[in-house]
Amino acid sequence: MLYGLGAAAAWSVLQKNGEALQARWEARKDVARDVARFHQRAAEIGSIDELMRDRRTLTFVLEAFQLESEVDKRAVVRRLLTDDPADLRSFANRMVDPRYRQINREFGGKEGPPLADAALVDKIIRQTLINRFEKANGEANPGLREAMYFQRMIGGMGSVVQLMGDRVLTAVARTALGLPKQFGLLDYEQQKAILEKRLDPEKFKDPSWVNRFVQRYLMLREDAASPPSDPRLALFGGGGDAAANSLLGVVGAKLNLRL
Repeated sequence: MLYGLGAAAAWSVLQKNGEALQARWEARKDVARDVARFHQRAAEIGSIDELMRDRRTLTFVLEAFQLESEVDKRAVVRRLLTDDPADLRSFANRMVDPRYRQINREFGGKEGPPLADAALVDKIIRQTLINRFEKANGEANPGLREAMYFQRMIGGMGSVVQLMGDRVLTAVARTALGLPKQFGLLDYEQQKAILEKRLDPEKFKDPSWVNRFVQRYLMLREDAASPPSDPRLALFGGGGDAAANSLLGVVGAKLNLRL
C-alpha cells in the first residue's frame, strides 16, 4: 500500500496506477490463498446452516457486501440469507441501508447449496477483493477507503435521496461540502433540503466532477484532522456555542459550495 504519502497524494497515484496496484495486491500469496480456500469451501457447503457454522467463509461472503462487521450478529445474518426478497416486510426491505437488500437479493428465499452458482461465487470474490483493497488503502492513509468507495458507488446514485441511504456516501458528501459534524443532528428533511441545494445528481456520473469532489473531501478531511498551529486556538472552537452557531449557519445560509 501507499504508506507515508498522505491521502491526497495517494489518491493521485491511484488515479493513474490503481488497476496495476490492485492486480499486484491480488497476486499476493495470502490473498490468493484466501481466494482458493473460498472456491473450495463454496463447492462443499450444502446449506445456509453450514455456511453459518463456517465463520471464515461467512466473513468472506459478508465482505463482498461490506457487512463483515455483522458476522457475529447471527440472527441478523440468518435473516439476510434466508428471508424472501419479495417480502416487503422482511428485515432487509425495512432497512434504509442498501447493503442489506443487496445480500438478501443474492441469497434470500432460495433452496439448496447457497454457493452453487459459479457466477455468484465469482461476484463475491470480485467484490470482496475490492473491499479488502480499499480497506488496505484506508489503513495506509485514513480517508482513502471512503474516497475510493465514493468514486466506485456514486455513479449508481440517481438522486440525493439514494445517496443519503448510504452512510459512507453521505459522510463523504458532508465533509466535501464543508458541512459541520453537527449536520447529523438535523432531521432527515432538513438534511435532504441542504444536500439537494448543493449537489446536482447529474454530475454524479461525471468522472472529472467526482475526482474533484473526492480531492476536496480528502483535503478538508486532512485539514480537520490537523491540530491547530497554536494549541491555544483549540480553546476557541469545537463545542458549545461555537458548534451551535456553526450548525445554525448551515441551516440559514446559502453556501456557494458547488464544484
